[in-house]
This record gives sequence, C-alpha cells and structure tokens, in this order.
Amino acid sequence: MSLIYCFTKLHYIIMNLDSASSGPPLKQIKERGAIAAQACDICRLRKQKCDEQRPKCSLCQRMKLDCRYKELPPTKKDQTLVQILDRLKSLEGKVDRIPIRAPIPTGFGPAQPSPTSQPSVSATIDDPISCSASSSPQKSTHKMLTWPAIQQLLLQSLPSNLGDLKSFEQEGSAFIVRMQRGTPNLPLDESLEARPFVGMETQAIIAIGGARITFPALTRDMMDRFATAYFDTFNFIYPFMDRQNFTSDTLPRVHAEGFNGDTDSVIALLVFALGEVAIEGSRGNPIEVHQGRPSGVRGGTSSRPPGLALFNEARKRLGFVLTGCALENVQIFSLAALYYESCYRHVDFWRLMVSASLACQVLVTCSPIDSNSPRGDLIKRAYWHCAIMETGLYLELDLPITGIIGLADRVGVPSFNAPFFEADHRGNLSSHFEAYYASQVALWRLCTNLNNIDDSITNTTSSNDDSEGAIPSSLKQLASQLTQWRGMLPRDLQWAEDDPASFPTPQPMTLGAYNPRLDPNLSSTQENSGLPLFTTDLDSEPVHYPYVYDIQVALLRTRYYYAKYIVYRPFVYKALHFPAQMTQEDAEGVAECLRSCLKWPLTLSPTSRRKRLVPFLFCWSQSFLDILLIFHLTRHNPILRDIRAQLCGPRFEVEADPTVQLMLDWIRDLKSSDPIAMWCWKIMQGIYHTDL
Repeated sequence: MSLIYCFTKLHYIIMNLDSASSGPPLKQIKERGAIAAQACDICRLRKQKCDEQRPKCSLCQRMKLDCRYKELPPTKKDQTLVQILDRLKSLEGKVDRIPIRAPIPTGFGPAQPSPTSQPSVSATIDDPISCSASSSPQKSTHKMLTWPAIQQLLLQSLPSNLGDLKSFEQEGSAFIVRMQRGTPNLPLDESLEARPFVGMETQAIIAIGGARITFPALTRDMMDRFATAYFDTFNFIYPFMDRQNFTSDTLPRVHAEGFNGDTDSVIALLVFALGEVAIEGSRGNPIEVHQGRPSGVRGGTSSRPPGLALFNEARKRLGFVLTGCALENVQIFSLAALYYESCYRHVDFWRLMVSASLACQVLVTCSPIDSNSPRGDLIKRAYWHCAIMETGLYLELDLPITGIIGLADRVGVPSFNAPFFEADHRGNLSSHFEAYYASQVALWRLCTNLNNIDDSITNTTSSNDDSEGAIPSSLKQLASQLTQWRGMLPRDLQWAEDDPASFPTPQPMTLGAYNPRLDPNLSSTQENSGLPLFTTDLDSEPVHYPYVYDIQVALLRTRYYYAKYIVYRPFVYKALHFPAQMTQEDAEGVAECLRSCLKWPLTLSPTSRRKRLVPFLFCWSQSFLDILLIFHLTRHNPILRDIRAQLCGPRFEVEADPTVQLMLDWIRDLKSSDPIAMWCWKIMQGIYHTDL
C-alpha cells in the first residue's frame, strides 16, 4: 500500500491533539521497489494461477465474480508521513497553548501610552483620522478591507465606492451573495441528442428513474476519455470517488443500458462533464486574448463552459435524487458543486456543498459505518471532503456552515482500503499525489488554527499589559509550527524557501530501488537543466504536466506561504494603526509578512494558465487583493516604506513588482468570468491606475 495508508493515521493524530512530545528526527527512508505480484482472493481460494489483470482478472470477468486483491501491509516507506504527523500532533498542541499577551514597546518608535481599544471602521469612515472606538480585524481574508488604514486608502482612491464598502461591512457574507446575484445562470439550451434505449426494461426500473435513453454522440471511447481525465485530475485533488467502482460497475452499465434518473446515471454524467472541463480547461482555446496574452481560462466561453451539455443532462435528472441521503447523493452534490466552481459560480458551489454536507450528516448519524469495507471508507472520504470545503467557505467568505465538522470524531478517518487500482498507483508513482493530499490536509488543519487565533493575537496589540513580550514570541511559536511542518515533508515534496518556482528536491536513487520521474524526458529537459517548475512567462504556451502535478505542487506551496502571511499579518496591522508602539521585532515580523507574499506559485505558469482546474477559486482573488493593497502601502505609508527599505532585503525589491503584476493579471484575467474578481479589479484600478 502507498502513502495513502498513512492518511488514516494522519487524521487520527490531527483529530486527537494533545501535548505529546515531538517524535524522533526523521530518518532517510529508501524507496521501495514495485509492488509484488499477487493473486486475487478468488484465485487464491481456488489455488489457481491469477493473471492479475486490473480491475478484474480474467477468471473473475468470465465468471462475473467480485474480484478483490488483498491489501498489502505497509512497508517501511509508508511510515514516513506517520513520523511527520506524530510531530505535527505535538506542534498543534503547542499552538493551542500559545500565550496571547502584548509586548512592552521598546524601540522601533517613541514610547507612547497604548490606546485602550482598537480603531473603529465606522469612525474611520466618518473621520479618517479618528481611531477611538472598538473594532478588530476579522479572520476572513476579505475582511482586511475593514481595517481603518485600508478604508482610509480606499476613501482616498475610490470615493464613489464608499456606499459599496459600507454595505460590505454591514452585510458580511450577504455581500458575497449579492455580488453574484447579477450573474446569469448557466444556459439550459445546450444538451445531447437522445434516443430511447432499445432493450429489456422492467416497470420497476422505469418507476425508479424513468425510461432509459442513450446519447449516440457519447461513445464508449468518449466515456473512457472523460472518465480517465476526471480521475487523473479532479479526483487526485478531491478523492471522494472510487475509480475501481466507477470503471468496473458504473461505466459498463451506462454504456450498455443507457441513462435515466438513477444515481449511476447522474454520477456518470457529472464525471463526464468534469472530465471535459479537465481536458478543455488544460488544452482548450482561451476564452479571450488581452494584448496578445491568452487567457488562463480555457475551454468554452465565460457563459458556456466546457462540459455544459453533459452537465445539463445531469441537471435534468437531479430531481430524481434531490432528497436522498446515501453516499451517492453526497457524491452527486459534491461533483455538481465542483462543476459550478470551475465556472466561477461561487454561490451555486456553496449551496450544493451545503446540500452535500446535510446529506452527509444524515448518512453518518443515522446508520453505522463499516470502517473495514470499501464503501465505509468512501463515506469517510466524502465526509472529509465536505468538512474541508465547508470550513474553507466559512473562513474565506463568512458563508454559513452546517456544523458537519463537529462529527469528525464520530466518523473517524479514512484508510483508503478500497480495491487497489493500477491507474491510481501509476499516477502516484509519478506525481506523489497521495503525499501531497495528506500533507495539504495537515496544513489545512494548521491554517484553521491560525485563522482562529489571528483575531486574538491582533486584539492584544492595543493592550497595556506590562508582562514580558508575548506577541513576538507567540508569533514566533506559530511560525515555528509552520516551519517544522515544512521541514518534515518528504523530500519529494520539498523546495527551497526562497525559490517557490523550483522543482521539488528529488529523492536520491538507491541500489535496486525504483524511483520514477513524472515524465521520462523530465530529468533531461528540465529538472537537470536548472529550469524551474513554474515560470513568470504567461504569454507562451504552458507546459502540460500529467496528473495535475503542477496544481498539486502549486497548491501546497501557496497554502504554505498564505499561512505565513496570516501568521505575520497582525504585525502589519500594528504598524499601520499603532506605529509609535512598534519594536524591532515587530518590524521584522512585518518584513517576514511581506517576503511571504512573493511569487506565489498559483499565479505562475502553467498553473495560472488553467484556472478552471485550480482548487478553492473562491478565495484567491480576494487574497491577492489584500496583498496588493499592502504592497501599495509599502510605497506610501512611512513606517512600511522604511521597513521595506531596511529589512526586506534585495530579493524583495527584485520580485515585488513582478509579484504585483502576476496578481493583477490573475484578477484581470478572471474579471469577465468571476464577479468576485470583477469587484476586486474595480478596486485595483483605482489604486494602481492600470488597465493591464
């Protein structure tokens, strides 16, 4: 079994935080060879030689038996993430125990009495100089816009948008919903030509989902192509579907019997639709060209995305499965939500994820989960997908949550003990997607903790506590957790801290070990030639890495730098609103915050050139907006300007302007498709005076 085995222990450790001491240092782990040959359970019982075909051997296909392969015990290599997460357990326990106290002002500016409370957003709107009432920066990224210093900047640059900003402050998450209200629904006039299914259909089958039909244009080759594209892309990032079951059961059924309103038909149509998004979103024509630069939104148009005909056929049948609470219903809602997010319909995405979470709640609370069965493990994986997505929507957009995360202890963690599938094994050998997924989940947990305590730390900046300096030490502890998480990643996931565009550090070859590369030509054409994995060249045709490798790498690294940004952002708040109380350590915290924002891999090519496939699209534009506002202030705010000049270093001066241009390009590229990006673009136009 591969690194996915460790995902079980990963979640067990994370969900049972305590103050256990850190584990022993990680040892150099040698790569193991290819998985040993093995017979399926049926052939083993019959004491007959097995040809080991996947997903079913020849005997099981001929006899129409359920073909299962015995799970191999974990090898020494499979313990790597267990060691990593043993130490993460200790780190997260330390996060919960960080003291929250204010430092004694000792030196970056002249000593002054601390104000008794935070400045008020409303007071600042009426009087930009006044900072007297109580208010604090909120944890959602977009609410940095309520900082008094940021609102003062916006008032100076965008006086016509004042009413819009007031409603933003007052409405909270309703502002996001209202922002997308004018976005037209996906058109329904695009669909597939259908024909009645010619074959035996019982009245019971017809009653379940209507008469079956076929789509002549949807051939078996197309089905295979779309399914492979889906499982090699979306399912490597969101693994709540089982390729084994879909390939051996669902796909043959819809090909042989056609489609109606049953769950298999709806799931198949949604998988095919997302498969077309994966293909066209990577290699399709850009939806527009701006000053010679092809858009990173590929395939279809802004109003007619790829896969729309297949998605509409699925939508026609959603009514048949709308109220179910089985695993298949959770998968259907989640698949449909992913399609909406690939089209930048964030509210539709949220609404369907709410439906998925509610169905999942009923599923896990009203019936026991057989943890040892493949289906039970899929239920757990679907649960964690819902929990992660819902938490992200809450933290980034303040959208209401169902509370599904409270069931984590009851559900337990997945073990990925579904039947082994060769295609996923090959993909993992090339891209290490299992390690990337497990590491991202651990980082997501850490980021959740960081967001939860961000307000508490910042609230102490105006405290008059005379206890020994706690803000720098507290944030240093938080940063230490992040640094240790990063240091404990497997070598195949590592990268140089100041070079986020580089290839991961390769695992050294060992005698007799198989160490596959992502691509047979990769080592000679790119990795060994010193060329980066990512590039700032957005005009050339991007490199096409298989298995969404670049997206997996970019997401992990960008999330890491985003977490660093959140850790050190309270120092920026203090510098903007309480400059007289700044110490040298505070200034160094500001510099670290600024350096953490340089050249996030998501903004680079090839990842930014296939935006339809980028996860968590609802958060990136507004995150870039926040950073662009801070970068602008480093040129105009006296204390930030001094910190930039004295502490950020030469790399910052070299890469700051390209970073600004990359983030502006991201927002500009999405503004015709994504209402959040359009809203961010209007603000940026007033600040940067650009038509990029």
